[in-house]
Amino acid sequence: MERTRRIREMLEEQFLIEFDGELTGRSDLFKAGVIDSFGYVQLLSSIEQEFSIHLKDEDFLKNILTSLESIDAFVATKIAERDDR
Repeated sequence: MERTRRIREMLEEQFLIEFDGELTGRSDLFKAGVIDSFGYVQLLSSIEQEFSIHLKDEDFLKNILTSLESIDAFVATKIAERDDR
């Protein structure tokens, strides 16, 4: 899926990582030491721009997205909400 691939590329480029056998789509990126709170905010800002979605302050706080899979699902939901308008 194009969206998933782009999010994966964004994570790999922004955090200088590579998804492989050890780091998978289900890996907790915080526990793996890939993302910290500052990087998380930067990532969500990049996602907001890349996918033309609007994130509210509560999106940054209530949905702590820890893996590629959870980020992808969140973005899919936000795109669907945007397209429903």
